[in-house]
Amino acid sequence: MRTEKAGTPAPLRLLFIGGRPALRRALEATSRAVLVNDPAEATCALVDVASLTPTAHAAACHYPLAPSLPLIIISALGADTAAHTNAYLAEVARAEHTAAQAHTDHCVLRCAPMDVDLAQVARQIEDFSTVYGCFSGGRVPWLAVEDLIDVAATVAAEPERRAGRVYEITGHESATVATAVGLLASAMDSRADYHVLEPAQLVDALCVSVGWSLDMALRVPHQQEWIGTEQPTSPLVERALGRPPRPLEACVAHAAASAAGPTPESGHSAADQPATATKGTHS
Repeated sequence: MRTEKAGTPAPLRLLFIGGRPALRRALEATSRAVLVNDPAEATCALVDVASLTPTAHAAACHYPLAPSLPLIIISALGADTAAHTNAYLAEVARAEHTAAQAHTDHCVLRCAPMDVDLAQVARQIEDFSTVYGCFSGGRVPWLAVEDLIDVAATVAAEPERRAGRVYEITGHESATVATAVGLLASAMDSRADYHVLEPAQLVDALCVSVGWSLDMALRVPHQQEWIGTEQPTSPLVERALGRPPRPLEACVAHAAASAAGPTPESGHSAADQPATATKGTHS
């Protein structure tokens, strides 16, 4: 791998396609990666097929043709096993297959929910001191986005680690969404009430109080179910990087810091929306 100076890896130059706006912002903020628009300037193409919004999802399936670039596909943990029971995972699985079929030199990173998926939870705490949702109640092995970037840099630099392989990536520690909400509130020196909604209540709140289309709102409960699903931890990060994944506290700190950043554009809010809290919504 080319280096900027002795012992310091050059930033991963990514052609980033589709994806969650919160993930794009994290990639823009890290020193480990540089986002580029020209395939000729890229180290690899990175396509996020785990976005919630139809527009971002469509973009992920129709990225610019760059056959000379290795392709790293960011997918969702469970896309291979739970697609038959979860509409969100079924859509992710179809997009993952489409992207993989288009590139010979690729690998798939099936990721646990990440700290960037908690970004909107942190915003709801900041704005309302309340989080509403219909997450499952399982213990989630939250993944730090910086660990994802480090793994992506490793597979980008080592072709033998790609070769069509599929990797499952998780964090080191697990916590329920309810616990994560409490940790986020504490990190933000705030308080937060967490209320569980039925899917129909959440869809109604998104349509009536937030103004989303019914098609968009119907997607959210399926994504929240996935986010809160219990998953075992994976040793992949430690095997790939020679160190343990970043701790849960690092994920919480990153999500908490995101609440102090700029508010996402309204057209992007859906992709950043793993939780919903609205004034006038009741459980």
